[in-house]
Amino acid sequence: MKHPVLLALAAGLLVLVAAFAAPLWQMWRGPAAAPAAAAAGLPWQARAGDDGTLAAFGLVLGRDTLADAQTLLGDNLTLALVARLGETGALEALVDPFFAGFVSGRLVLAFAVPAPDLQRWRANSPRSQVMSDGVRRFELLAADREAARRMPLAGLSFVPAVRLSDADVRQRFGPPASTQAVSGGTTVLLYPTIGMAATVGAASRGVLQYVAPRDFEARLGALAASAPGP
Repeated sequence: MKHPVLLALAAGLLVLVAAFAAPLWQMWRGPAAAPAAAAAGLPWQARAGDDGTLAAFGLVLGRDTLADAQTLLGDNLTLALVARLGETGALEALVDPFFAGFVSGRLVLAFAVPAPDLQRWRANSPRSQVMSDGVRRFELLAADREAARRMPLAGLSFVPAVRLSDADVRQRFGPPASTQAVSGGTTVLLYPTIGMAATVGAASRGVLQYVAPRDFEARLGALAASAPGP
């Protein structure tokens, strides 16, 4: 089974927003500084804690649970078990549109759930919906949704409505610790001390993935390990 964070990336890229506003493009291209009132929760304001956690978008990876995310995001959050044929699946929550300060996009939340729980929830699902690329979303029973509220937040994937470039990411996050080239002209920029990996390429909008820095090698290090060098 693919890791939940990587599955969250795949699901987030399946249904990208088709249109985006010009002012948002200028935000990424413009000066790095932003007014304090507008800058709260911006994608590049993720902050690693001394305990190895990561604060991003008002949530703390490595500490917060689904219940905390529901309290913050309310009815904007859509929960489901997402799986491909033959896979156990992963518990995800989607927020679309999501506003990170003045930057809009799609936010995918992935949770660390034991495989037996995922298998039971999938078997109990009253209905499912076929998505593209062989992905199916399974609705949870009320009792299973309540149990899911205790599950810890493992990762976040943010797909901005603007197209990200390598230069955009470097401007906002600084030089990466390393980069990896993947197929189709896509590049992954790795920031282990932040707990973030950025995937950019001419053929996609790009995605920013966040995990607790203490979990970076286990969760996002696979992106680099599976890719050929630049």
